Amino acid sequence: MPFGLSGAAPNFQKAIGIILKPVIGKFVNVYMDDVIISSPSFTQQVKHLKEVFRLLHEAGLTLNKDKCKFGCEELKYLGSIINKEGIKTDETKVQAIVKMKPPRNSKEVSKCLGLSHWYAKFIKNYADLCKPLYNLKRKLKKFIWSIEAQKAFDAVKVAITKAPVLKFPDFKTPFELFTDASSIGVGAVLNQEQRPVAFASRTLSAAERNYTVTERGNV
Repeated sequence: MPFGLSGAAPNFQKAIGIILKPVIGKFVNVYMDDVIISSPSFTQQVKHLKEVFRLLHEAGLTLNKDKCKFGCEELKYLGSIINKEGIKTDETKVQAIVKMKPPRNSKEVSKCLGLSHWYAKFIKNYADLCKPLYNLKRKLKKFIWSIEAQKAFDAVKVAITKAPVLKFPDFKTPFELFTDASSIGVGAVLNQEQRPVAFASRTLSAAERNYTVTERGNV
């Protein structure tokens, strides 16, 4: 498919989703124009590759070997590092966030939040931590970087540097979902075998802040 063609990526994903339907969700995942094959061992990787190659060949598709990686023990993908232990943050991106200087205006606050939000799924109650920063995204007559904002800025950096390795979900094993609510936000963590699979959180709307603690926990 030619580069730059409008709608190329979603059309490719739709087509490849049909072609690889027999193996998607088993050991293949497709995101945009990437196909990821996960295997528990090298022997299984070879077996899985042969199956994918067969399906692609039957559909009349070929691969560009220069854009393929096979048998990787670790993969950098979508800002994260994926290996047999799970999914972890990319140290290069983490250091870029740690080295950020305090924002001087609302535009820089938005940029800061855009970078840190990439790792929100690794951080417990991320929305609560960032609330003072979200308040500064609005275009105010006078931008004031308060002590509260600085504390939030520092707390987010620390949380990202201490982010846990997220576990791959095993849909044959029970999950545990824990939720929490504060006066300004709600949060949740999905666990499996006492390890986090993902964190989620968001701030509450003005109306939602009037809910009871129980109601906020069910938002």
